[in-house]
Amino acid sequence: MAHPDAEINFVKAAAKENILYMPALFATRTIEEIAAEKAEGQVTFQQLYLSAENDTETEELIRRTEESGAKAIVFTVDSAADGNRHRAARYDVGSADSSYSSFTWEYYDKLVKMTKLPVILKGIGSLADAELAAKHNVPAIILSNHGGRQLDGAPTSLEVAIEIHQKNRDLFTKMEIFADGGVRYGSDVLKLLALGVKAVGLGRPFMYANIYGQEGGERLIQQLKKEIALDAGNLGCPDLRKINEDFVDWTPKQCVN
Repeated sequence: MAHPDAEINFVKAAAKENILYMPALFATRTIEEIAAEKAEGQVTFQQLYLSAENDTETEELIRRTEESGAKAIVFTVDSAADGNRHRAARYDVGSADSSYSSFTWEYYDKLVKMTKLPVILKGIGSLADAELAAKHNVPAIILSNHGGRQLDGAPTSLEVAIEIHQKNRDLFTKMEIFADGGVRYGSDVLKLLALGVKAVGLGRPFMYANIYGQEGGERLIQQLKKEIALDAGNLGCPDLRKINEDFVDWTPKQCVN
């Protein structure tokens, strides 16, 4: 929507600045077109929407993902139905994923047998589901509320990360936990990392940066790296590998009238 080269700019910018890129299934460019622009040795994950009723389609998407060289499948599970997007409806623009979906843990167990790639669950929105993911040996999850576009009032990834930290922080060591949604500044990244989140994702800022093409994507990454470094320094954390819960006070504060 922002540039004629679309996601090609993203994969090139990610390679230039050495960060992970996860192309969406419903991208403007195909899985194959994006993969063709990867730099040598570049790591990407592939996001997929899957159908529990159509194994043939699922197997085809997995085949294309494996042939693209992606290192993991990111299976989105937080879009069980189309979101109520009033502004979009006024312009007759719907969601790319408009069908109802019903996923079970039995389906996940079947899915992992279809591929040798790790299958990451994107869209975990509660401690209970994170615990179930660990129970089913999911290698990694992404805390996400689908950019806040699916269900009004759904908890943010930060709120879920806090819940996990307060009630079952061992989950951060049992699997890799990533998070996205609402991340705009370096301080946002540091808060999530301090809780135990392994990596933090951004989406919307890149769409705006893409107005300037690959250069815009690179500039955004550089700016975020700078903010993370400055904020970490001011936080007293010279090495991000050593950031932990002690760097942020998560104690609820009482308001006094």
